[in-house]
Amino acid sequence: MAAALAQPRSGGEDRISELPEALLSDILSRLGTAEAARTVVLSTRFRDAWLGTPLRLDDLQLPAPARGKVPSIEPWTARADAITRALASHPGPVPLFRLSRTTFRGRVSAAEAWFRDLAARGAREVSLRCSPEWCHEARADPLLASPTLEVLALGKCRLTDAGASAAAAARLTELTLSETSLSEAGLQSALSGCPALRTLMLKHVHGIQRIRVSSCRSLVLLGVWHYKQLEEITVEDAPCLERLLGNIRLNAAITIAGAPKLTALGYVVASIPMSFLGETAPPGVNKGIRAPIPSVKVLAISVKFSKKEDMEKAISVLEFFPFLETLHVQSSDPSYEVAADENDAIVSDYYQQCDPISCLTRHLRIVRLGCEHHNRSMLEFACFLLARAHVLQFMKIQSRMSTNQQNLLKQSHMASLDAELVFENVKDRKSFTLEAVTALSDPFDGDTNILGY
Repeated sequence: MAAALAQPRSGGEDRISELPEALLSDILSRLGTAEAARTVVLSTRFRDAWLGTPLRLDDLQLPAPARGKVPSIEPWTARADAITRALASHPGPVPLFRLSRTTFRGRVSAAEAWFRDLAARGAREVSLRCSPEWCHEARADPLLASPTLEVLALGKCRLTDAGASAAAAARLTELTLSETSLSEAGLQSALSGCPALRTLMLKHVHGIQRIRVSSCRSLVLLGVWHYKQLEEITVEDAPCLERLLGNIRLNAAITIAGAPKLTALGYVVASIPMSFLGETAPPGVNKGIRAPIPSVKVLAISVKFSKKEDMEKAISVLEFFPFLETLHVQSSDPSYEVAADENDAIVSDYYQQCDPISCLTRHLRIVRLGCEHHNRSMLEFACFLLARAHVLQFMKIQSRMSTNQQNLLKQSHMASLDAELVFENVKDRKSFTLEAVTALSDPFDGDTNILGY
């Protein structure tokens, strides 16, 4: 559009000179980073308007530097230098700063200067989603003190306790920390300084063994991924929290108090020591709960169907959610056959010996089971659910099953006459995006790979 405006009339008159500067600025603000840079050279009027136009800098819109014969990392370092020049040449506000393919290697001090500059220039979104090996622990403290910031995503950066204690991001609604170094005290300080926070995503955050989310009264979604050494997750006074998602590979106590709207939880990984959920420990148990969590309606579990210990844990988890309506169970069994330990194998009458579970008999309506390959143990679990779920309406099984296997399952005893069985082949999962998950009423009812985020 800007290029068309720049074409002179037959008489050589410059039509751009007739446009008001506010309109030129509006044109530039609607273009991508590279397009805006190219447009500026068309006219001195555009160059003047550029200086007053908010800069939206996204490195995905910049041309990829030629690699040539230089080492592969150098072109991306050159991109960092280009970003430094772009910020230096534009004195106006920078509402959007988004990097996905720019390395900080050898440019850490420059990156830290960017953060100071962005905080001073009223940034609203800062997203650093570069590969972890490219970021090198640049200190991002100034961003937490930005009063205009609304979205912050940090990858492989560093937040100090002093910087976190100075957090004053009153408008921040979305915070993602991935491969970021931060202490437990620093996390507490950062959350206290972000009263409007609605989404908190924590992935491989270094320096934390206990996650405590307290008095986050605007928080709607909490995500926790890959914390094998995590000892504790505590959620207190979170009246708006609706979803606790992640790949919860924890040998940890999960305490949930003051979260009456929590409706979706998962994936809980059953192949590790059991994680008890709730507020108080029952007699004889150091960590865990005595009371159920009645608000949860959607639960996702990852389990080895062929292991008795795993299935015992999975079934015991169900007892904590008496009003569960939707259950997702994803197999973590290997794709190859493994000789079963006779002490940890599912025997033929195992499920017949299981005690009744309240949510199965009264509330469970939807079940989705997934396994990348045929798994006899998964079919036995499916039969168990069909025989116990009295109000079941729908069961979907994603697996490679023969027609005979499907027919056998259809002929099994069903406690609900309204139950519908659907079979699908295994589908490839898409990379996790916050937008895809939040768009669904059931965050696990899609093709997003939540476990592998």
